[in-house]
Amino acid sequence: MEWRRNDQGSREISLDRVVLYPHLQGVIGEKYCSANRIIVLQDTPSEIRVAMPQRSLPCIDEIRKILPRSKAIEPCFADEIDIEWVFMRGYDLYDLNHSH
Repeated sequence: MEWRRNDQGSREISLDRVVLYPHLQGVIGEKYCSANRIIVLQDTPSEIRVAMPQRSLPCIDEIRKILPRSKAIEPCFADEIDIEWVFMRGYDLYDLNHSH
C-alpha cells in the first residue's frame, strides 16, 4: 500500500490500483459505502480496512455498530477526487472510463 502526504501534511493512501469489489463493499453495505464514499480495501476476521475522505470520518462510529466488537477498523484517508475515480471505474458498465 502506497502512502503520500497531502497539502495539509497528513498521510493519505494512494488509490491508483484500487478496484471496487461488491463483496467487500457489501460487508458494510454497498449503498452506504456509495453514499459516504467509503471503499472497503480489505476484510479479515480481525480487521476491516477502509479508504475514505476525511469528511466521512464520523461514519466510523456507525460502522462500528454493525461489525463484531472484536473486529478492528483501520480508516485510511484518501483524496476525494481519487475516491470518485475509483467509484466511476467500479460502476462503469460499458468500460468508458478505463484507459487501454
